[in-house]
Amino acid sequence: MSDMPALHVRNVPADVVDALREQARLEGRSLNAAVVAALVESARRHDGRRTVTQRLAEIAERVALPADAPRPETLIRADRDSG
Repeated sequence: MSDMPALHVRNVPADVVDALREQARLEGRSLNAAVVAALVESARRHDGRRTVTQRLAEIAERVALPADAPRPETLIRADRDSG
């Protein structure tokens, strides 16, 4: 018996189940294995984004910008508006 928890998902749209089933078939694995792989990938991407955000915040804390330095949003907006 596995020590891994079970996850029961309800109300999954039929087209999503069909797509996952087809993906599983193409990859030669069960529907359950395909769903677990998709969940693992999604969780890792989420963790990666959080890590990048945390790293950027740490860098920003170490960089001493002058009080009158423009905010990144202002620079991005100006660049977008210039194109």
